[in-house]
Amino acid sequence: MTKIVLNGQEVEVDPQQPLIRACHDHGVDVPMYCYHPGLEPVGSCRICQVQVQQGEMPARVVVACRTPIAEGMVVDTEAPGAHDARRQCLEFLLKNHPLDCPICDQAGECDLQDYAFVEGQAAGRSSEPRRKLDKRKSLGEVIVLDQERCILCSRCVRFFEGVTHQPQLTVAGLGSRSVIATFMDRPLTGNYQGNVADICPVGALTLKSFRFKARVWNLSKTRSTCSECSRGCAITVEVLRKREVSRFRPRYEPEVNEWWMCDTGRFAIGTLNDGPPPAGEVLGGRLHGALLRGYRGFEALDAEAALDHAADILAAHPERVLIGSPFMTVEEGRAALELAAALGAEPCFVSPAANDLADDVLHTGDPCPNRRGLTELGFAALSPEQALERLSATPAAVVCGERAVATIGEQALATLRAALRLVVFDTHAVDLPAADVLIGVPTRVEKVGHWINVDGHRGELGQAKAPPPGVALLETTLSRLAARIGEARGVSAG
Repeated sequence: MTKIVLNGQEVEVDPQQPLIRACHDHGVDVPMYCYHPGLEPVGSCRICQVQVQQGEMPARVVVACRTPIAEGMVVDTEAPGAHDARRQCLEFLLKNHPLDCPICDQAGECDLQDYAFVEGQAAGRSSEPRRKLDKRKSLGEVIVLDQERCILCSRCVRFFEGVTHQPQLTVAGLGSRSVIATFMDRPLTGNYQGNVADICPVGALTLKSFRFKARVWNLSKTRSTCSECSRGCAITVEVLRKREVSRFRPRYEPEVNEWWMCDTGRFAIGTLNDGPPPAGEVLGGRLHGALLRGYRGFEALDAEAALDHAADILAAHPERVLIGSPFMTVEEGRAALELAAALGAEPCFVSPAANDLADDVLHTGDPCPNRRGLTELGFAALSPEQALERLSATPAAVVCGERAVATIGEQALATLRAALRLVVFDTHAVDLPAADVLIGVPTRVEKVGHWINVDGHRGELGQAKAPPPGVALLETTLSRLAARIGEARGVSAG
C-alpha cells in the first residue's frame, strides 16, 4: 500500500489502481464519464480533473483516471483550479447536447444533469447551433442510439473490446463529425448488448424494451439474484409502483459477475407480471390461492383447505414421489426434504439438459440456478424424461416449486394417466388431467431466500413485490403439508 494525502487527510491506497479509484474508495466524489472501474481508462472526457502536487513540483491540475499513484502525493479534489477545469469541460460537453431531459429515459439517473448542477455550469457562451445527428438509430434488436446525446466517452466501445472481446462499436469520423457507430453499420449481436445501456452515462444508448416504459423515480429497487443459469449474477429487480417488474439490472458483485449480466437474464421477466385468469375462469393465469378438482373441473378454495385435501390424497397411498423445481431456494429445499421424509420418498429435482448459451464471460449454459444448493442438501437430479417416468410409475406424487411444470414440460405432464393423484405447487394454474390439487406459490421476485451458484457463492433473493392474495411461501406450505401427513400417518397407525 502507498500513502498519499487526500483532501488534507493521509490515507493508504493501492498503487496499482488509478488515482480516481483511490478517491472513490475513500468516499471522495470525483466526477467521471469515460472512466469505468471495469474498463480500461482512456482519459478522453477530462471531467475527472483534480489538483495534484508531488515533491517540489508546483501543483497542477490532472485527470484522475490516468494519473498513477505515487508515494507522498498531495491531492485536492476541491481546489478552485480543478472546479474551473471541470466547468470548462462541462461547457464543452453541453455545447452540442440536446435539451430533451423531459423525454430522456436517462432522466433521474443522468450524471450530466448532476454534474452541471454541482459545478454550477448553468449557461453556455457559444451562439453556434447544435450539430444535428441521427436520433432513434436502431443498433439491432436490443439497443437504440441517439447520436445527439452521445458525449463520445467510448465506454460502449471499450466494453465490447475488453469484456466480451468481440469489438462491435467504434468512434467513426473526425473532429466534430465523430460519432459512435457499428462496423459497416451492422447490427449489434451477442448476449451482452444490454450492458452498454447500463454504462452509458447520458442516455445515448437505451434499451428498446424499456424505452419510455417508466420513470426511474417511480421504480422501487431490490437486491436479488438472476435465475437464468447457475452463475447466479447479482442483480437489482426494479418494480414500477410496486406492481410490475420493469427492469433487471446487474449489481456489482466482484466474486460473481462484477458489473455485468447477460441479456438472457436481463430480459427474463417472462410471466412475472401475469395477472389472474379471465373473469369466470380458474385456469390460464397466475394461481391465486388454490384449486381442487371436482366433478365439474377445478374449483377455487383457500390454501389451508387445499392442504387438507392434499394430505388426505397422499396419506392414502403408501408409495409417493416428490419432484422439486431447480428454481427452489435453499430454504424451500429444506422444507421439501421435510416433506419427502414424511412421504417416505427420495427427494429429487428436475435437471434440464445444458443449453447452447454457455460462453467465456458469464453464462454457464446450466439452466438450474440452485443446482449446487439442492445437490448439497441431498436432492437427486432427474432429467425431465426421468421425472416423467417416475411420475408414471407411482400412484401419488408432489411436484413443487416455481416453473416446476414448465421445466418438466406441460405437454408431457398432460400425458400422465388421470388415475395418478398429483399435487402441484406452482405459480400458474394449468389444466393437467392427473392434477388433483393446485396450490399457488410466489415467484422469485416475491420471496426471500438463497441460491448457491456453480462456484459455491451464496446469492440472495429479495422480495421486490408482494405475492398475490392467498399465496403463502412455498417453505411454509410444504412444512404444513408434511405436518398434516405426519398426523394422518399417526392416526392410521393408532
